[in-house]
Amino acid sequence: MSLSSERSLASLSRWRLHSAPPQHFESTLSPYLRRATLQLPAGFNPRTATLAQQWRQDAGGDDEAIVRRALQWITTDFSYTLETPPAGRDPVDEFLFGYKAGFCEHFSAAFVVLMRGAGVPARVVTGFAGGTRNRLGDYWIVRRMDAHAWAEVWLPQRGWVRVDPTAAVAPERILDTLDDRLQAGTDSPLQQRWLQLGQMGDWLRRGWNDLVLSFDARRQQQLLKPLGLDDLGPAQLIAGFVTAALMALAWMAWLLARGERERDPLLRAWHRLGRRYARLGLAREPHETAQDWARRVHARRPDPALLALSQRFDDARYAGTCTDLASLLRDLRRHRPTSGASP
Repeated sequence: MSLSSERSLASLSRWRLHSAPPQHFESTLSPYLRRATLQLPAGFNPRTATLAQQWRQDAGGDDEAIVRRALQWITTDFSYTLETPPAGRDPVDEFLFGYKAGFCEHFSAAFVVLMRGAGVPARVVTGFAGGTRNRLGDYWIVRRMDAHAWAEVWLPQRGWVRVDPTAAVAPERILDTLDDRLQAGTDSPLQQRWLQLGQMGDWLRRGWNDLVLSFDARRQQQLLKPLGLDDLGPAQLIAGFVTAALMALAWMAWLLARGERERDPLLRAWHRLGRRYARLGLAREPHETAQDWARRVHARRPDPALLALSQRFDDARYAGTCTDLASLLRDLRRHRPTSGASP
């Protein structure tokens, strides 16, 4: 019931998970694991070791009583803060009997040392707790700041049981948290705008990850399944998508070239006029000049206005003798083929 990887995950990966009902894990503890989860370095934290032995004598064989006693002590005397002094030679003794304040690493490590000293198998567990909801994409963001450390103890008839000693701190003793620091100044309109922009940026990055970076062979086959092409092999998939990519690039290049050609408003207006005649079967041939085409159209569909427009277009486009470009553009846009039938 866990995820593990023998190799470092250095690239984007997708995981589909589902929750499992509560279960008892390792109801019987092996001798090897018992030794490993009771092991402590010799000669360190003597006050903690003495306290743990005293608690064992008081509790007898009741391991749960020792766990409850530790959590009650934390609730009564300890505080949560990010401001802690550097650790010394006996960090657990200093934490439990000195400043009595810290964050999750202090609480989980001290709790596990105390439990092991009392003969209760225990281990530190690290992971994530909490997160931030992105309202744009309706998903949760889990960052490094959401990292957390807690503990597990092995209890007879129950197996490994999760215990979070940090959560035992009384609410009024929570002095300084990452959320407090991040929320400082967030009431200002400028800070709220920055938070919204940050959520938008993460939503766009997530879309890029989903649509581009995660587009593996399995998702490619799912995309082609409606077309009846879901049984293609990897080589065929690669060849197909490379061909599609090249065609898309060619189409984009054609659009860009067309845009360059028709950036001139005069040329664009002339081409639009030509398309009106093309719908009547009078499209200009590639080899025809503007006036040759106009004379051919005039022969089949008499239109002196088109002859005059073609002459004015030539003068403006090639001779540079047009003195009223705005008037020419207006006339080109307004001109329509005559209603007379072709002979």
